[in-house]
Amino acid sequence: MTEHHAISRRAFTLGLGLAALSPLASLPETAGLGHPMRAAFAEDTPTSAVNLDKFVIRLRPAGYFRTASVNEDGNFKGNVCHLFNDGTSSKLILEHVGTDTDNRNWYAIRTLLNFEEHKKTGYSIWSVDGDSDKDGKVIHVWSGEHDDKPSRSFAFDRQQNGTYIIRDRTVEKETEKKDIKYLAIEKDGKDQDNNKICHKSKSIPWELELVGYSMDKTNATVSSIDWTTYSSYVDGPCWMSHVDGSKYLDELSIPGTHDSGTCSVDNDTEPQTSLAKCQQDYIPTQLLEGIRYFDIRLGKNDKNGDPGIDHGICYVLKKDGGYMQLSNVIGYFKTFLNEHPSEALIMLVSRGNDEATDESVTTAFANVMGNNSDLFYTSSHVPTLNEVRGKIVLLRRFKLAGDSVDGHTWGLDLTEWDDKIKVHSGKSMCLVQDARGFEATGNTGDKEPYCTKVYAQDHYSCTGSSKIDWVDMALKAATELKRNSVDVPAADGTTAQATERCWFINYTSCTQNNPFTAARVVDEHLYKSSYINNTGVEGTKEDCSKHIGIIASDFVDAALARSIYQRNYNDAQHKQTVSCYLPTRMRMTYGDSLSDASLQDGKTVGEGHFRLVDSSNVLNVAASGHAFAIEYVDVDALGNKTVTGLQGSVPIDIDPRALTPHFEGLEGLKAGEDVRAKITALLDGKLETDACTAQLEFVHDANGAPGTAMAEGETFAAGTYWVRAKGLLGDAAQNYKLANDGAASFTVTASGNAGATDTGDGNGNGTNAGGADKNDKGNKRKGSGEKLAGTGDGSGIAAGLAAAAVATTVAGAAMLANDRENAEDDSE
Repeated sequence: MTEHHAISRRAFTLGLGLAALSPLASLPETAGLGHPMRAAFAEDTPTSAVNLDKFVIRLRPAGYFRTASVNEDGNFKGNVCHLFNDGTSSKLILEHVGTDTDNRNWYAIRTLLNFEEHKKTGYSIWSVDGDSDKDGKVIHVWSGEHDDKPSRSFAFDRQQNGTYIIRDRTVEKETEKKDIKYLAIEKDGKDQDNNKICHKSKSIPWELELVGYSMDKTNATVSSIDWTTYSSYVDGPCWMSHVDGSKYLDELSIPGTHDSGTCSVDNDTEPQTSLAKCQQDYIPTQLLEGIRYFDIRLGKNDKNGDPGIDHGICYVLKKDGGYMQLSNVIGYFKTFLNEHPSEALIMLVSRGNDEATDESVTTAFANVMGNNSDLFYTSSHVPTLNEVRGKIVLLRRFKLAGDSVDGHTWGLDLTEWDDKIKVHSGKSMCLVQDARGFEATGNTGDKEPYCTKVYAQDHYSCTGSSKIDWVDMALKAATELKRNSVDVPAADGTTAQATERCWFINYTSCTQNNPFTAARVVDEHLYKSSYINNTGVEGTKEDCSKHIGIIASDFVDAALARSIYQRNYNDAQHKQTVSCYLPTRMRMTYGDSLSDASLQDGKTVGEGHFRLVDSSNVLNVAASGHAFAIEYVDVDALGNKTVTGLQGSVPIDIDPRALTPHFEGLEGLKAGEDVRAKITALLDGKLETDACTAQLEFVHDANGAPGTAMAEGETFAAGTYWVRAKGLLGDAAQNYKLANDGAASFTVTASGNAGATDTGDGNGNGTNAGGADKNDKGNKRKGSGEKLAGTGDGSGIAAGLAAAAVATTVAGAAMLANDRENAEDDSE
């Protein structure tokens, strides 16, 4: 019967997010999907949507980095859904298609063509291959409207910890013969590209990230109450509420975004080619994801003196397609802080292009501060969190000019940032500011000595793969920083002592790849870093509890943001995520690489994999169930392998390899000859180093089908016969099983006549007598010495079949090579 798989994660508490929305002492119960919230709120208190209809979401297996996407970001009939790192089809739209008698809501899942939610979507809809209820069938996209097929309807069951169990409707009710089918992945524990999404009888938990609404519902940005009610990342809007308020902001690990407004850019291309698009979510969604540092670039003013937000010469757009102005950004921040007064934001403001002047930016920002006198923290002191809850900490990279300078304090001056970065040499943090003086820290008016240093890593003339070293350097430097007492000179010539406060700002962007390409490399590296997520290695466990400063990244989402802000937690209530961990058990097929084994409760990331500590260990069926010492090997973006300290002893189940017999010598057979000696069987899938042969059985023909078996030593008269595999013989026979008997017919002619051929085919499968060791070496075709192509997405599966016996059509092989499942039109 159905087995639910649960992972250990921090308990979900709806009240954590709602507490920031309302001062009410008692909180309403969590509503089930499709059920309204209990009427415990006052009439003017925000309420959540009644269900997930028209929600734009991202999905990922719980704790994973990769999200559900579509192969080749395609919108074509048959394209397979799989996990992918920053695929541009990772945003999905849910469409409510019905409610059953159990009050369960059912949804169609559609894919967006790009990150920009205001653009028209395609008509691709998720569907189970062949409308099948068989275990392991993949999910692919199909065209058209929802047509009430059970294979295109999905229900989302929210769990207590905020994750979801997702099922389809191919099996309506569970019976002894049929299990309900749940959304799962083909390779358990593999957080890697192209891991296909399928349905199985065993469920896995999924995390849902609410990123927007379909435009036909509303142009509004995501509401906090909807995020808290439906998103799996409930801490995102309020993570600072769990942090000690006496901590200085420079002691926190803070997720941020580079060029924060660039989810949608005017006259721009898709992310794969864009040089301006740096984010996949709009600023209001970033706030809910947990982003607290925002990089805002100001361009020319509109007719009202309101600067546009830009990235160089490119101006950015809101979700509704209108230009984004400074007033919009301030509005987003004010709304969020009003709803979540426990939080504090850091805003780095720059002049983004030459259409703006220092004076135009100064004037515009003076107007903003004048209209929001209590919103900004503008002291050069680094504040404690309690001092700035509900406020925006201003960091300034524009020079002050014009008549609006007087009457305001302007935040920490970082106008020499670019000049100092350009002349900085060596792979180390660049000191872009060392400000010392006497200044009031709040509204008291008392001036106190301060020393505020700003260290930046903003090396951008590089590729994503070479940027990794710079990012790691900055992470390490932040964790090793020691703050000293320094002298602060006063105007009267005396000095006072102050403790250094140090902002560390680590930019992960670069210019020699486009932002999307670089982010695919750097963001995964961040996720795997021992400074970000616990890697399970004993020697690095303390790294992920150290302060790492501000991480300003491209294409951030809720999962990466959580990995950073959870560094600030230091209590039993909050459980840290782990990027990779040892399985409790592994399962593989004899002859396959251990790196391809499925993992029970374990996890790998990207091309990382487990291998045997002792490569001389033999993995065969006789050893199935025995425990072996394994270790984790990390693989970076360049393919470099690093053996980590993640090791352990794990039982490995080894299943027999399925073989398909293919018969040779069936032509030109004559009565009176030793027919048995001429007919041999090649075994498709047998490793060339193994002693294993087929035990043959010869059978009389019975009206075109196998009939009675021939007696041992019985001679062959002229006529039609069959041969099939009855079993396996040889020292390695225990490691194999027959996929089928491969029954094939043949003709024996009278002596002196030419032999006729009439070969039947069991399954038309060819011969593969390849070899593979236990650690990453692929199978070889018999006699060819060539490695077989992998059998994952986009691979040439047909390469493993002997040409003489391949019954698969060229067109069918091409579909496999293009990562499509054989989806029959009549079933769709």
